[in-house]
Order: sequence, then structure tokens, then C-alpha cells
Amino acid sequence: MTTPKKDDWDDARRRTNNYAKYSALAFQMLGTILVFTYGGYKLDEWQQNQVPIWTLILSLGSIAASLYLFIRNMPKY
Repeated sequence: MTTPKKDDWDDARRRTNNYAKYSALAFQMLGTILVFTYGGYKLDEWQQNQVPIWTLILSLGSIAASLYLFIRNMPKY
């Protein structure tokens, strides 16, 4: 049985690090969208709006904010 080469270990570590970085970024985006959308839902519930305007505004705003954070953090990766 042969032992893996150092290059194989470095390549595996690099792939794992990339996977972890982008997974963390995805969870950050998901968390931002969920928190703002839930806040909009609760505002609509509190104000008893017929049309869920706060949910729409805050969910779209959170998508824009998460895309902004994604673009801002990309040079770091």
C-alpha cells in the first residue's frame, strides 16, 4: 500500500477549506434573509396589514443586503 503524496494532502485540504468558506458564506446569506423576512412578517402581523408590505420590503432588502455582503467579501476568498 502506498502512502498519499504531500501534494494530494495539500489539494484535499485546499478543497476542504474552500468548501468551508463558501458554506459559511451561504449560511450567512440564508441567516440574513430569514431574519429580515421574519421581522417583516412580525411587523405585518403587528400592524394587521392586508397586504404583507413589510414582508415584501424587508425580504427584498435582505436579498440585496446579502448580495452586497457576498460581493464585498469575495476578494477575501
